[in-house]
Order: sequence, then C-alpha cells, then structure tokens
Amino acid sequence: MVFIDNLAYSLFATSFAGFLLLYTIALIYTEYKNKKTDFSEHLKGASVPLALIGAYLFVSGLWGQFVWPLPGSYNILFYDPFISFGIILLSFSFVIRFGGRFDYTGILSLLAGVMTIAYGFEGYNLGLSSAPIALLGMYFLFGIAGIFAYPASLILERLPGLQKRVWKGWYVLLAIFFITLFLASGTAGLIGVVAIPAHLIKAP
Repeated sequence: MVFIDNLAYSLFATSFAGFLLLYTIALIYTEYKNKKTDFSEHLKGASVPLALIGAYLFVSGLWGQFVWPLPGSYNILFYDPFISFGIILLSFSFVIRFGGRFDYTGILSLLAGVMTIAYGFEGYNLGLSSAPIALLGMYFLFGIAGIFAYPASLILERLPGLQKRVWKGWYVLLAIFFITLFLASGTAGLIGVVAIPAHLIKAP
C-alpha cells in the first residue's frame, strides 16, 4: 500500500479547531461578563470553520481506516481519534445551525475523551511513537478536555440563566476545560511542526 502522509496536516487541523473553540469561548465569556445573554453571533461565526475542519478530520479518518496508508497499528492509533473529533465538531456545528441541546454533544465528547486517553496510554505502552511522552501528553490532554467538554456544554446550555446565580464550580470546570484544550491544541501544533521535515522527506 502506498504511504501517503497526511498526519502533520491532520495534527494542524486538530490544533486549529482547538484554538478556534478557545477563541469562541473567550469571546462568549467576555460578552457574559458584560451582562449580555445572546451569544448566537459568536457561535454561528465559529460553526462554519469548525464544520469544515470536522468534515476534513472525519473524511480523512475514514479514508485512513479503509485504505490503511500508515504502517501497521498507526492507522488505528491516529485515525480513530480523528474520526471521533470530526464527529464532535460536526455535531457541535449542526446544533448551532439547526438548533438542539449542546449537552448531547458534550456527552459524546466525554465518551470520546475517555477513549482518547485509553488510546494514548496503549500507544505509549507499545512504543508507537518516536516521541512517546509527547504522544501520551497530547492524547491525555485532549482526553481530559473531551471529558470536561460535557460540563462546558452544560454551562453553554444554561449560560443565559446563569446571570443572577452562579455556582463557583462552573468557573473551575470551565477553567479546566479551557486550560487542557489550550495545552492539547498547542501540543498537537508543536508535534505537527516537528513532524514537517521528516514527513516531507518520506513523501511518496
């Protein structure tokens, strides 16, 4: 099978989506602190690029599973999480565009987060990377961010009603989600940058 290396760009796409989510959260939080209750403009603005990145990750992940372009178990290690992240981004974008509850996407993200941590630990234990600590760190951080995306989705669902009475724990949960997603997105981007030279040299 011909080796077609799109891992670097897929890592960049994952990083881009994470930072775009962080940017959207920061804008919504700023609006919330200014006592505004309508965040639809920011959500709709983010939904299009997030849907495009989600579609790319979903399609490229399916392509990888059918074509099996990478050496051995790397196809499972990378493409399974890419598909999951793509589905979550598409689900989030569809909820924004067509209406619905954010917490269902949050539950999906929680489950995918647990799966991602499991993949990361197994990939680390099996030595499926030239940088095992970076691999474990990226998968663990994305997994934790995925788990805490569920309470973040509950916050987003209830945000207009939280103006008068705010449980302080919401801030803690949102901060954990924000920090882990920031670190995970940065790690994915850094691994992508480091991978560029080697991946270009090995192109078919």
